[in-house]
Amino acid sequence: MRLSIVCALAVALAGPTAAHEYKIGSLLVDQPVLRVASPVSKTGAGFLIITNTGKSADRLLSVTTTASNRSDLHGTFNRGGVMQMRAQSGGVPIPAGGKVRFAPGGLHVMFIGLKTPVQPGQMIKARLLFEKAGPLDVAFKAETAASAQHGHH
Repeated sequence: MRLSIVCALAVALAGPTAAHEYKIGSLLVDQPVLRVASPVSKTGAGFLIITNTGKSADRLLSVTTTASNRSDLHGTFNRGGVMQMRAQSGGVPIPAGGKVRFAPGGLHVMFIGLKTPVQPGQMIKARLLFEKAGPLDVAFKAETAASAQHGHH
């Protein structure tokens, strides 16, 4: 009996970590990943999916971490056949009933000045700040560009 209770408790506690999802209010943040070119890279790109199941829009204002000197919200845009990055100075809108993907070639979190080497599988703590929902602590799972191409995220 005690063993089954301990096992059930272990599974319940492992659930959110294994799923790599975070929730605050009507917002669900799924699969935050920090991708670096190599473990010694000084910059990395953060990707995630934010789903808003609510009836009112919100806005991601910032992402902060002690793992880098700064982190900016960026968008990548094709302008005349040339890919360009631009800071999202007003934050990123999260529409009511909508989903926003931070993915390669689009929106991303730019982690600038990583303070220590980042190993694949390492969890990088960060805080997302939403305009209405408030702060949400998450962990970005680190991966190298090579491991991401081979599906090891």
